[in-house]
Amino acid sequence: MVQKVFALSADYGYINQITTTVKSILYHNHDSKIYVINKDIPQEWFSGINNRIRSINSQVINTKIEDNLLSDEHVSQPQINEMSYGRILIPELIANEERILYLDSDAVVNADLSELFDMDLGDHPVAAVPDLLYADNFNSGVLLFNMPVLKKNPDIVHQMLQFGLDSNLSEGDQSVLNHFFSDKYYHLPLKYNLAIGYDFLCYYYPGFDHHYFEKTNIKGSIVHFTSPWKPWKQFSTGRYHNLWWQYYDLEWSEVVQHKDLPQTIDYDEKAQFFTMTNSENIEELEHLLQALPDCTFHIAARTNMGGQLTKLITYPNVRLYVSVVQVVVDQLMANADAYLDLNYGEKDDELIQKYQATGKPIVSLDDVNSKIKGAVNYHSFPHDDPEQLVQFLQSLKK
Repeated sequence: MVQKVFALSADYGYINQITTTVKSILYHNHDSKIYVINKDIPQEWFSGINNRIRSINSQVINTKIEDNLLSDEHVSQPQINEMSYGRILIPELIANEERILYLDSDAVVNADLSELFDMDLGDHPVAAVPDLLYADNFNSGVLLFNMPVLKKNPDIVHQMLQFGLDSNLSEGDQSVLNHFFSDKYYHLPLKYNLAIGYDFLCYYYPGFDHHYFEKTNIKGSIVHFTSPWKPWKQFSTGRYHNLWWQYYDLEWSEVVQHKDLPQTIDYDEKAQFFTMTNSENIEELEHLLQALPDCTFHIAARTNMGGQLTKLITYPNVRLYVSVVQVVVDQLMANADAYLDLNYGEKDDELIQKYQATGKPIVSLDDVNSKIKGAVNYHSFPHDDPEQLVQFLQSLKK
């Protein structure tokens, strides 16, 4: 079997993200070699992983660069540092490989990638996925290096690094790579770089949405969390939040044995409830969280949330969705066993009516009813006796 070769580039400040990407690679791709380009990751990190993955014929390789080698390169976004330019060094740093798949460390691999190492790239020096938002560019977060073709220009790394010194580059190293290869790259299918990190941008700023949500409604072999809205933050807005945490939570023995991905909740879930709110004041919410610890309460808002709501994140059975996007709302509505119409203030009447049409129950208290309180599946209970509401929700448990 041909060994698959990968490369990552990051510093120790991104160690959790690097580890998660490595786990996801090896979970689906045994017989792999992973070069980690870095300047400050301890050798013990590499040794610890290699001791655990030897049985699957895989290795993580410490690929060091000098501390200041990339310090003058232009970085254009606050969530990125100069280590993003590490991918540009690959033709020189990793000399003896025929083909190398570079991945950003905010991506997770979600499938066997053998096809990428077998496909005929012809005379294309790199392969990549066209960028979803920026026409005529490719997204450099996933790059397949065709090393024999790249090495036909022995000065290519120096040329790219020199170009990267330009402070006018709009996308940093991605602009550099597109400058050199935008008319020469092999176009990969979108599944190999499903850049779903643009969810917030495309939903709240429709001018960026070039049918983005329709295009990304596929299963990604590589899921890429582009933009500042990362899944490891306490509150994130987009899709696949749980997927990143599932790979993060894998034990190395589970990676080696390809065990089922772990759950992201620590209780036996019996039901899911959903609320869309414009107010941080939700009637009896904390009481419900305490009374129904085996039920998950999904609370979403199209804005930021106030402290009255965010403090509830200490309960393991609550999930808060700040500045939520519609595609996530649709998923939450589809999965919910009931809609909780319990928020004060302005209601999202259109959303509640849409949920009402599913026939699933909508529950409320009589001091916070919405306009459709007369609907057959609308159940309202006395606000001075919330235990009736608790008992009804208990009856919905699976």
